[in-house]
Amino acid sequence: MSKAILIVGVAGSGKTWTAYTLYEWFASEKQDVVVLNLDPGVDNVPYTPVFDIRDYVDLWRVMNEYRLGPNGGLIVSMDLMLNHLEKINSVLRSIGNSLAIIDTPGQLEVFLYRPSGKLIIDSLDVEELVIIYIVDAVFVKDIRNLVASMMLGGTLKLKFQKPLITILNKIDLIDKEELNTILKLSKKPILLKKYADKYLDTFESDFIYHISRLMRRYGVFTEMVPVSSLYMTNYESLIGLLTRILFGGEEYYSI
Repeated sequence: MSKAILIVGVAGSGKTWTAYTLYEWFASEKQDVVVLNLDPGVDNVPYTPVFDIRDYVDLWRVMNEYRLGPNGGLIVSMDLMLNHLEKINSVLRSIGNSLAIIDTPGQLEVFLYRPSGKLIIDSLDVEELVIIYIVDAVFVKDIRNLVASMMLGGTLKLKFQKPLITILNKIDLIDKEELNTILKLSKKPILLKKYADKYLDTFESDFIYHISRLMRRYGVFTEMVPVSSLYMTNYESLIGLLTRILFGGEEYYSI
């Protein structure tokens, strides 16, 4: 039975490219790996999926058939995906011990908050699954966005009850000082509080401090891995963390 990596992130965070470069990494190591696309609205993907939900549920056809806009169309598409769970699982069973990388809808909010998202994850026929949650480094330079991303990570963990790895993507678009600041603030609530005190009023600063403490106690943002999916920067650290969670510290090789 296969093990799986589920890629999630808000629109524009680099989700699909991360799925592709992870596939390329494992493939370059001569390891059995496949990608499944569960995003019904993506125009193009850089990988060749062994399963593509667009063959059965296409966002643009759904929008036309049901006379919906993009948001309503995606909600209906998510619900329609439930009709094809056996097809997804048939593919997962057919790949044996290969590692499955699963790309998800670009609008994380729909996948996270609709009942269909959890039903899909809970129904996946895999031995073990880990979620990679992608945070956009440019977006979280703003302290409010950093804490909002923490809260979204906490919601992911609460909703799906799966091991969660947070990666800070697009570090190639920020300078070293900005990167170090983000990493320090995400790890130490007291530093986050002192930083917030400089720019925010007391109420906001206290709120941010208590949220960050709560998220760390809940195990969110405790080990955020900085990467650039575009250049595969620091992928050694990401692969090492995935290996520890999925394979007990052993390097992944097909059996």
